[in-house]
Amino acid sequence: METHSRIRQHIAQACARIMVEEGISQYALAKKKAIHRLGLEGNQDLPSNEEIDLALQEYHRIFRFMKQPQFIRKLQEIALETMELFEDFSPRLVGPVLEGTAGDHSPILLHLFPETPEEVLLKINQVGIPFREMPFADVELNTRLLKIPVIELSREERIVRIFLYPAIALRQSSKNAPPRASLKKLRKLLASYNADES
Repeated sequence: METHSRIRQHIAQACARIMVEEGISQYALAKKKAIHRLGLEGNQDLPSNEEIDLALQEYHRIFRFMKQPQFIRKLQEIALETMELFEDFSPRLVGPVLEGTAGDHSPILLHLFPETPEEVLLKINQVGIPFREMPFADVELNTRLLKIPVIELSREERIVRIFLYPAIALRQSSKNAPPRASLKKLRKLLASYNADES
């Protein structure tokens, strides 16, 4: 009989595979699908999101080791160009594209901090980028649950999912806030790739 830690590892690996191959970014959904695929019960001792992130890194190391760095750099360049469009709203890159674990179906995730969501919509209309409104995202910020507007647009055939936080949220941290990169930080990251190659 497999130990609990071995089962957790199997679930984490299955989650990583599902997230990469199906473009799923929600850990909870990946865990649910992994349990179903592995034929396990729903009350398993599930891996943490951090364990799944490690499994994602391992997946990319094994299956995508040749093309992953270039792939991630290209996505980060698309993110940078998009962030520059929305520079007035303190854009931040978050998620798999920043962390280097993005797969073929992973969207580019950005957080913007406008005074009002309408400011962002006006900017999008001014530059003529087609977009669609998505269901609101529930985000915990300083013990308060907020409903955050979400929009999606396409840049160079990649989905860019943008979360429109209130401006005040830029200086507040949400519970378990993910790492995020400002324009300055992302430019520095991309410059470091070029320095490594020279």
